Amino acid sequence: MMLQTVRGRLTAWYSAVLAATLLLLGLGAWAGLRTSIRDTVDGELRARLRGMNEFFENQAKHPDGESLADELREQAGLTPAGAPLRIADPAGQWLYESIATKGWGTFDPTPGIRTIAAGGEVYRVLTARALPGTLQLGAPLGAFNKVLEDFTWTALLASPILLLLAGMGGYWLSGRALAPVDAITRAARDIGAHDLSLRLPVRGTRDELDRLSDTLNGMFIRLDSAFRRITNFTADASHELRTPVAVIRTTAELARSKPRTAAEYESALDAILAESERTSSLIDDLLLLARADAPGSGLEFEVMDLAEAIRDACQEARVLATARGISLALEPPPRLEIRADRQALHRLLLALLDNAVKYTPPAGVVHVSLSKPSGEVQIAVRDTGVGITPGDLPHIFERFYRASKARRREGHHGGAGLGLSIAQWIARQHGGSITAESEPGSGSRFVVHLPFYSGEVQNPGA
Repeated sequence: MMLQTVRGRLTAWYSAVLAATLLLLGLGAWAGLRTSIRDTVDGELRARLRGMNEFFENQAKHPDGESLADELREQAGLTPAGAPLRIADPAGQWLYESIATKGWGTFDPTPGIRTIAAGGEVYRVLTARALPGTLQLGAPLGAFNKVLEDFTWTALLASPILLLLAGMGGYWLSGRALAPVDAITRAARDIGAHDLSLRLPVRGTRDELDRLSDTLNGMFIRLDSAFRRITNFTADASHELRTPVAVIRTTAELARSKPRTAAEYESALDAILAESERTSSLIDDLLLLARADAPGSGLEFEVMDLAEAIRDACQEARVLATARGISLALEPPPRLEIRADRQALHRLLLALLDNAVKYTPPAGVVHVSLSKPSGEVQIAVRDTGVGITPGDLPHIFERFYRASKARRREGHHGGAGLGLSIAQWIARQHGGSITAESEPGSGSRFVVHLPFYSGEVQNPGA
């Protein structure tokens, strides 16, 4: 159960790594201690060999009448059990053999250092050539092996205790380290669809957990914004659809409430038709915005003449302008090719022209021009209408946004607040944008910025 938590797994991994580390360190220390013991004993044997060689040289230079065996016995008598030493002549006969070497077995004249076991003791034996013949010096390893054995048992007994203490400490430390994660989990659990304003705690340590909290908070901000847009979109769409549906229903109910003349029925049907067309147009706009929120634009780009598209849109909008007594002036546009969706671009131009006509009083002027400054294409739509207040100007491209009551009153017409939003979306799908500048009472100027087609393959809607 504990391994199902990050804290438990961290402790297990920490303990496993520590166990492997202790094992490697223990084996390395044991091998190092063993090698050090061997080196120390071997050094002592070589020192004794040098001493024996000096003794043999002195004996050869200053013989005192005693035999070599007697001299060696006399020196060996200085120690209680005698130093492990034996000497054989070139024929292999023993010249001297101390008590400690009685169990060493068959004499091996090969020079070198080896380890033998004899009489319940382990010896390190040095075999070398000397003046009398071949000698063997030995050093018992019992005391050294006891040290090595004590070290081994100490390491074996201490390691589990160290692992236990280290595991407990690691479990405690991992708990403290993961405490902010628990706080983030609790805070994230409290954030729901009805309260996306809550944020995860940021401790100010600028560590990985703070960066995680910042990232998640940014995600919650985007989710909150998207959720609010969806909520507002649904509420506004419902509000916009409720009015024409109510008008259609009320008109139909009144027409059926009592017998009417043919003219009255015709008037009622005209009202129903007008509201139905308005409702259909609104539904088309809503579907387009729903597509705008979905991945992929769904637009089909082709190389087209922008001047021709502007002339077509102005010809269609001139009917509305003439009906309101407004002049629509179009500067002769130069031929400019762009990659665009013909239908979407036509809708963008009509949205701007309709907006200009809608808020321009009779006898006003709507002016349209096309230019190509600084490697881009600009379509400017300027009117002499009521203008836009500074408070409304930053929001005019937002969905369902309505300008101030004064502007709507002077314009005499009100829309759903989707035209400019759709126009901006279309411009951005083409890799451009729409900017607006206005002064209340003096009119407005909308400029469409689009990339110029240079003959290279482009994907503006990406």
